[in-house]
Amino acid sequence: MTLTAYIRACAAALVLAFGPLPVAAGNMPEATGEVILTIDGALGPDAPVGGYTLDLAGMQSFASEEFSTTTIWTEGLLKFTGVPLRDLLTAAGAVGTTVTAEALNGYAVDIPITELDEKAPIIAYFINDETFSRRDKGPLWVVYPYDRDEKYKSEISFAFSIWQLQRLTVK
Repeated sequence: MTLTAYIRACAAALVLAFGPLPVAAGNMPEATGEVILTIDGALGPDAPVGGYTLDLAGMQSFASEEFSTTTIWTEGLLKFTGVPLRDLLTAAGAVGTTVTAEALNGYAVDIPITELDEKAPIIAYFINDETFSRRDKGPLWVVYPYDRDEKYKSEISFAFSIWQLQRLTVK
């Protein structure tokens, strides 16, 4: 086995054992497939002109968070998997105080960055371990573990729970 093959095998074993490692600021993955999220606006000096674009593989390269919860928009208990919004903004080098989350239909909401918890909300890319279509609120949804804490069952959290997410603009 060559040294390069050995290093790749060790890296793969670490990802399998511990999951993906957090992506450092300014070291975002590059989209090679269909772009499902753009992050732009007030980003660090290493950000490319126009911001970052992510495909599903790029989203999955981040350490993920998952939880099961009910929502006011769906039936029954669902398992959501995705990237904590705070981690995504940190990796993009966000330097603003607010992030505007914009849906495919143009609906947008301003989320104060100080309102983000370490693990909530997440940008969900799986529901019940499957991708979900635009018809089913996909491909991305800002979602909270509503059943975990009463603070997530508020009009504010509900307003920030934007589905069909396509863009995050840091201001």
